[in-house]
Amino acid sequence: MKIIPEIKATFGDTYFLGFTEKMKYDKATNKKTNELEGYVCRLSSSELQGQIDVIVPPTVPVQKIKFNQKVLLQGVVIDPYAKSSQGTSFAEVVLRCTAKAIQDDSTVKAVTGRS
Repeated sequence: MKIIPEIKATFGDTYFLGFTEKMKYDKATNKKTNELEGYVCRLSSSELQGQIDVIVPPTVPVQKIKFNQKVLLQGVVIDPYAKSSQGTSFAEVVLRCTAKAIQDDSTVKAVTGRS
């Protein structure tokens, strides 16, 4: 099951806090590879009043986004999955959040003509 949220109602205003590289994982060798899978972007959310992690494709130029810059997310999908630690009977539900793009809010407003 995938959840496609209403962005503004779910996250409110979002601000860029930084990113880390997410490398592909080789299941055959149980090791990370040197191939870039995407970026894990850390954002602050005014609606959730906390930090969220959003995974974007490697084609998104996250290096150009400044710290604490107001950003807009496009094509967001929340994909819940469960994970557990070995030797326990408890599972934790994790909400993996992905987006097709993340853009500087001021750039989007200038292009669309919004004020």
